Amino acid sequence: MPIPSIADTILKSSRPSETRILFVARHAPDEPAYACKSFPGDGGYPAYYHRVFRVFGEIGYRVTTANQCLAVLAAPGNVDLVFSLYNRMPVVNPEVLVSSLCAYLGLPCVGAFPNTRALAEDKWYAKLAAKAVGIPVAEGAVFASAEDLKAAPSFAGPYFVKHRFGAASDGITDESIQDDWAGAAKVAERLLERGMKVLVEAYAPGFDITVPVLGGDNPIMLGVVRPGSNKVGNIITEDLKRDDPMGYALFDAGAMKADLRADVNRLWRTAGPIDYFRMDYRFDPATGKRVFLEFNICCHIGRSGAICLAASQWNLSQADVLGHVVEYSLKRQAGMRGIVGAPR
Repeated sequence: MPIPSIADTILKSSRPSETRILFVARHAPDEPAYACKSFPGDGGYPAYYHRVFRVFGEIGYRVTTANQCLAVLAAPGNVDLVFSLYNRMPVVNPEVLVSSLCAYLGLPCVGAFPNTRALAEDKWYAKLAAKAVGIPVAEGAVFASAEDLKAAPSFAGPYFVKHRFGAASDGITDESIQDDWAGAAKVAERLLERGMKVLVEAYAPGFDITVPVLGGDNPIMLGVVRPGSNKVGNIITEDLKRDDPMGYALFDAGAMKADLRADVNRLWRTAGPIDYFRMDYRFDPATGKRVFLEFNICCHIGRSGAICLAASQWNLSQADVLGHVVEYSLKRQAGMRGIVGAPR
């Protein structure tokens, strides 16, 4: 039996007007005009959210919007699916909040169930889970206080220092790479002073690559993408992730593609099902070695991002990707539809 092409595995709705979506994002467009909002900060978020909203409408879904996560409390009975891109807020582990509220209310929510969202949010736990199923990772250690930093990790430098939690490369700067523990400890202490927990890894030479994946009966690996970097060590810093001046390019993984596909399947068996996600790596072209860094759920799904770029090589548009994510998410959570949560 021939293996179906990626385009043939993409789900489409035959009656999109029967699906009611609550789109939650910090700068989502407001009714009745649903205009793109102005935004004095970085990242271009309002334009991104406005485009996603427009694409949902072009597909034919019935979409309402909310700028506050607690809007989901009024959604049962009025919404078939919560599509939240509200991943950054001043609470602990913010990516878990909306999925947990939806699980309590019996509302289907795009992404994954809360336990999987929590695993992805914690880069240390994600590394441990990946290592346990045979995905290669760099050595690492976690630090929760300045007192912890008095003892160097068991592995030698150079080191890479980053936030244990957080999205959009939060806390990663040009100083995140340090040759010795004295320098790494200073960078880690500054992160702790900002209220962050710290993960220190053995620095992996090379450059970043990412593997975008859509959910399905079997996970759909769209390809391999390389984010651009002009930083020392080709690292992706917070300013690069937010402003994205370097963009993305398709990457020919060659013989390593089979290993990456095996990694996707290993993670899927461990943490799936997931509606869409990326697996991020460091790749050293000198040795051919890959090192898993983290996986991201409900990551950037804009036209210029890694997921849509990888999809475009299969002649799939942003509308195709978003439509598939919605339909797969509804299929995955079919047992929840019609269940309305109530105080227990």
